[in-house]
Parts: sequence; C-alpha cells; structure tokens
Amino acid sequence: MSTQPPDGTGRPEDGPTQPSSPSGWPPHPQQGYPQQPGYPQRPGYPQGPPPPPWIGPGEYGQHPGQHPRQHPGQHPGQHPAPRRRGRWIAGGVAGVLGLSLIGGGVWAWQAYFATGPQAAEALPADTLFYVGLDLDPSGQQKLAALDFLEKFPAFDQEVGLDRDDDVRREIFDGIIGGSPCDDLDFDDDVAPWLGDRFGVAVVPASGDRPQVPELGGDVVVVVQVDDADGAEAAMDDLADCSGAGDELGWAIDGGWMVVTDSDDLAEDVLADAADDPLTSDDTYQRWIDEAGDAGILSAYAAPESATRVVQGLVDDGVIDAAYEDEALESAEDFQGAALTLRFADGGLELETATQATTDGDAPRLTDGTAGELAGDLPADTAAVAAVGLADGWYDALLDQVEASGVDRSEIDDAVADLEDETGWSLPEDVETLLGQGVALSVGGGVDLDALEDGDIEGAEVGATVRSGDADAIADLVDELLDATDAPSDLDLNVTEGEDGTTVGSPSSGYADDLATSGGLDGSDLFRDVVPETDDVHALLFVDVTADGGWLADLLREDGDDELADNVEPLAALGLSVRVDGDVAHTLLRVTTTD
Repeated sequence: MSTQPPDGTGRPEDGPTQPSSPSGWPPHPQQGYPQQPGYPQRPGYPQGPPPPPWIGPGEYGQHPGQHPRQHPGQHPGQHPAPRRRGRWIAGGVAGVLGLSLIGGGVWAWQAYFATGPQAAEALPADTLFYVGLDLDPSGQQKLAALDFLEKFPAFDQEVGLDRDDDVRREIFDGIIGGSPCDDLDFDDDVAPWLGDRFGVAVVPASGDRPQVPELGGDVVVVVQVDDADGAEAAMDDLADCSGAGDELGWAIDGGWMVVTDSDDLAEDVLADAADDPLTSDDTYQRWIDEAGDAGILSAYAAPESATRVVQGLVDDGVIDAAYEDEALESAEDFQGAALTLRFADGGLELETATQATTDGDAPRLTDGTAGELAGDLPADTAAVAAVGLADGWYDALLDQVEASGVDRSEIDDAVADLEDETGWSLPEDVETLLGQGVALSVGGGVDLDALEDGDIEGAEVGATVRSGDADAIADLVDELLDATDAPSDLDLNVTEGEDGTTVGSPSSGYADDLATSGGLDGSDLFRDVVPETDDVHALLFVDVTADGGWLADLLREDGDDELADNVEPLAALGLSVRVDGDVAHTLLRVTTTD
C-alpha cells in the first residue's frame, strides 16, 4: 500500500491503466438480451450524473503518511465522536459535482483515456456501487471529445472552454460560486493540491444507521490529491465556511482523500482498501474488462447490490411482502455489471456488460437474429427496431411478468381478455404473427407530416417477420384490423419476402422494397452505430440525416430553433444488445456528421 512520499505530494506515480470500461446492469438478463429485473428497479449507484473518478489506495490508523483530522478537544489518536446529522453531506457533494459536470458537459471536454491510478484503488473490495471520472487533460479521449462536442453550438455557448482551460476550475466555480464559501480561491486554495481523478461509491454500512438505508450502505467520495497538507487546510476551511463543522469527515493517504460524514468512516475505507482494494477484486475486474475500452466515466455494481436494492424496496413497501422471496431469489442471480462512457471512432458511446442467463431448460425470451433481420432491410431505411425471438419466448415473457410481482391469475385474465377482443388463440396465434423475430421499420421516403396527422395509408412504414407463413399472418392481421378502429379500406399488403420472411406495409411500394431489397448492413451510417450484427438480440437504429434532417425540421416547426441547431450535427443513433457467451453487452452509440 502506498504512503506519503518524502516530498509530501501524496500523489502516487501514474501506474498501469485501470481495467477498462464497465457495462450496464439489468439484474438478470435472458440469454442475449438483458432482462428486466423481476422487481421494481432502482439505480445501482447514486442518482444523477455520476461524479468524477476519485481514486486509490491508502493506509489507516497508525500507518505512516495518513492524515486523519484531530478535532478541538480531541486527544491525539482518539477518534471523534460519531456524527449522525451530516450523513447527507458526502452524497450532496457528489450530487452537486455530478450536476455541475453533466449540466455543462464540462467533464467531457477534458476527459482522458483512463491512464494512471484510478479512484477504485482507494475503495475496499466489498464496495457495492462505484462511479469514477477522469479529468486528466491529455490523451486521445480529450481529442475525441473535442472533435465530437465542438460541433454543437450549445457547447461553446454554455461551456465556453478553450483547449488549455482547467476544467477543474469550472467545476469549482460552479459549486462554490454564490455559496458561503465563495471566498475560497481556486488558484490559491485548491489548484495546488487537487488531482484529476475522482469517484463516488456506496460501501457497506459501518454502523446501524446507514446513509443509504435502501442499500444498507454509506456514501463516500474519493479525490486525488497532489499535496496532503494543502488538501487538509482547504478541507478545514470548507468545513468552517460551510457550517458543516464536525459533520464533514475525511482522511488522506497515498495521494487520495476519502470524504464522507465522519473521520472514522473515511479512515476505515482507506484501511480496508489498503488490505483488499476494489481493483484487485476478480468480479470487479471481470465486468470492467467486459465493458470494453476505457473512457471518461466508469461504473460498477457488485453482485450483492441487487439483493440490497430488493430488500430496500421490500422494506419501503415498493415490493409487496408476498413477493419478497421471489424478488430476492431473482436478485441473487445477479452476478454484477459495469458501464463505460467514452468517445471513440468519431462518436460518443455507452457500453454496459452483465450476465446473460443461460439456465439449461429455462425458456428464453430473445435470440441473436435481430442484427441479420435489420441488416436485410433497404439501404435507405430511416429507422428500425428489431428483436429476435427464441423458441418458447411467450412462456418466458409471462414468467417475467409473474416474477415482477403480478399474480398469475391476473395474467391469465389479461390473456383471456385479449383472446376475446381479437379472436386469437394464445399463444399459438401471436407466435405465428411474430415468428422468430420482427423488425419494425420506417423507409427513407416516409412523409412525416402525414404520419404526425395520423394518416398511415400509403406510409413507408412496415414490418418484417422472420416467418414464411405469409397466408396465416395475413389472416391474423385481418382479424386484428377488424377488432380495432382501423379504417375499413386499410390494406397492410402482407406478402412473402425473401429468405423465409413475411413483410407488410400500408404502402404497396414499400412492401415490395421490404420483400426484395437489402443493403442496410452495408450502410456506413448503420455500421457506425451498430458495429456488430452477429448474435444481436435486439437493436434500434435511427438515421437523423434522413429526409434532409427530419428531426431538426420537426423541431423548427415546433419553434425550437435552438434545440434544432444542436440536433443538426447528429448523424445517427444505434442501440444494440449482443450476447457473447454468458455476457450480455449493450452498446449505445451516437455519431455526428463530418
């Protein structure tokens, strides 16, 4: 474990890169497609824009180089009395930091490619949730971020940073300005000791009154420091001017400062991290690696976090006590997850990774055919949502609904009502209608004004079903139209397509295109946001440039010119869920025009 170096800087030398990028975390996904948890879900880490990555290893107690604070009247070496009233402070600091960062897009401007020590090093291996941010102003992430963000007028107008500006100053001014501590000066009081890496985490509660009762955990903030003595003096000033006094606690060691509501807790976190840091935990390493290349922001949820979330929801009455056992059993299947936000290949991307459920004979909801289904659509497709359906998906869907707390009798009643309204027999007819997967698409020549007015006759919208039973599907569609208020002359032109598909559209011309055309998977725009189509269980693609920039045009028609100006640089958006072995990867990518 590192200690204060002789020069007193307190900052460890940059070391090996932290295992990269995490990925999202639905509690226990069906194979290939992250499944919604079987219970109402709360975020896996503190809400709001996650604050910056904050830091590394530290020592505790009598370890050399640590800086626990002595309060007036406290004997040397004696811990201060526990302070309960200020448990909100650490979380508040983290929240304000996060809002400042996200609100202005400032953090993104100066983000780095995750080099050197990271905040997770200063956290214990049993950390429940972690979010880290890197503000080092060098590296390829900064360049990629600039290339992306400078295309948006709001970035220059609202952020107004030059390439050599110190983003930490912007954050500091945003937090301190107008507060009782506005006499603090960034250059004199903060810049000499503040590092570039930050983090916020929830650790298991140290006492019987956790800061986050729903999780049984305490919130801690980690800050990289270059000068321990300078940081100590600044924190004393902050505690005094803010009125927090003894309700704000911290400890410094090895180039990192942990901030929370008591010195005891801060010291304990550093001590536990010294013995067994989060970065050495196998589960943490696995999910951070699975989340892909490192970026400007990373997050992690430990396996135990799901059980704690569920128990908190039960205690709050959000989950009925009658379903407690089922919900907890479902949560126990959660094996952890991670997330990474990064700039890459001319775009902004968010990647998540979590476990894909592969239980033997258990029915699965989705299958990895959505990428192929979407890729065979016409090359000028403006938008598509596609999902591959596994054998037994209907039963899997009902099982998920029941696991979410809906009584089986209510589900059966709803199914019976649907059968009465449509004349269908379930599940047979709905399985015929949707086949082994379905893609809903919008053609490049669609008349958006007509669609907005509710006129779908002749519209370039359609469905492609992975099933060759076109006659049976046409009969079911007719029954559905008869059971609804659809215009009597509406024809969906259901016909057989190529490669065992069935297509339909209100536009006969677009139906023909769906039946015979392909080429979307060869489109650079599509491939930029959906880079992999193999084993993709679900995807969404939107071409923002279609029809000369349809989204910006719609916004201008609504009178929102400012938002339209900031939408114009966008090229495309893609969201894909892919399964690789027993890991489900979700990738959201946004690209801009050249």
